[in-house]
Amino acid sequence: MADPADFRESIAPEDDGGGPAEDAAIQAIAAMLLDSVRRHTRPGAVAQRDAHPKHHAIVRAEFQVEADLPADLRHGVFATPRSYPAWIRLSNGAPEIRPDAKWDQRGLAIKLLDVPGRKLLPDEADAATQDFVLASYPRFFIRSVADYVAFTRAAATRRTSTLFSYFFQGPPWRWRIHELGALLGSLRPAADLLALRYWSQTAYRLGPHVVKYSVGPIAAAEEPLARRDRSPNFLRERLAARLAQAPAQLPFLVQRRTDPASMPIEDATVEWSEARAPLVRVATITIPVQRFDSPQQMALAERIAYTPWHTLPEHRPLGSVNRTRRTVYQAVSRLRHDLNGVVTGEPTTLDLDE
Repeated sequence: MADPADFRESIAPEDDGGGPAEDAAIQAIAAMLLDSVRRHTRPGAVAQRDAHPKHHAIVRAEFQVEADLPADLRHGVFATPRSYPAWIRLSNGAPEIRPDAKWDQRGLAIKLLDVPGRKLLPDEADAATQDFVLASYPRFFIRSVADYVAFTRAAATRRTSTLFSYFFQGPPWRWRIHELGALLGSLRPAADLLALRYWSQTAYRLGPHVVKYSVGPIAAAEEPLARRDRSPNFLRERLAARLAQAPAQLPFLVQRRTDPASMPIEDATVEWSEARAPLVRVATITIPVQRFDSPQQMALAERIAYTPWHTLPEHRPLGSVNRTRRTVYQAVSRLRHDLNGVVTGEPTTLDLDE
């Protein structure tokens, strides 16, 4: 079974923080999440992700790097104007499966194929894939690893009152109002997954630069459905109807940090100003006409794993939230696959018959 200690110091530390106290806190977070996954997996049931367990689809896509990028942005997968095949998973953020009409944060995870070069995670260093992980809100709701420990402990109870009380611990000047605003702001209704915008929330390297990423939208939103007309899976149904008729295109954007004082790396609850740090389109995602409800494709959406640390060094994740994800994502993924009796492995093709 997965042990969070298996992933300790699997990546050489950099100048973006860390240390023994943080490492111990991250081990505690991972242990709590592993315990939660075990407790909430019924005998004979599928062990699910601790977050984003409900997928709407995993779709085939093309990721085309722009031909006219400035030279200083040509790093990693953006070094050459070329096309990558990709698997894109769209999901709800809540830790339990529930109707799409519920207010929620949505996720978009991209896995590029045919990406040469060694990746950061030792166990996946030779895999020819590259991940980007994004959510439908520009900032995260946890400020530090210490706060992450407290939040995970409260969230593990799966009681709304306990989770809400996390934001009001201690005297009023220590209440986490800023973080609560980020959490509540991220919980929104959605009518059309391809008409949302998605953000990386956390910072990354882009060669010598520090950046955040964003995706979409180009497509106009469909009209909201009346509540009586919404099925529990209406977002999947709308996506299927859209992709049965026409392809969809989404821009992949980079926001380069221009002011370290107002655009911190270590505090992911701070939104970077787009007026001070404009977004630059570096690639275009094309999702072709397709059906995505075959048993093989639905199974792939369940078993596939994404982590921001499955990456070329030129796109190294930065900051405490990402350092936490390094251990947590690997540990939960390994446990989930162990419980489900599934052999892990990176996809190598868009053809599920191979």
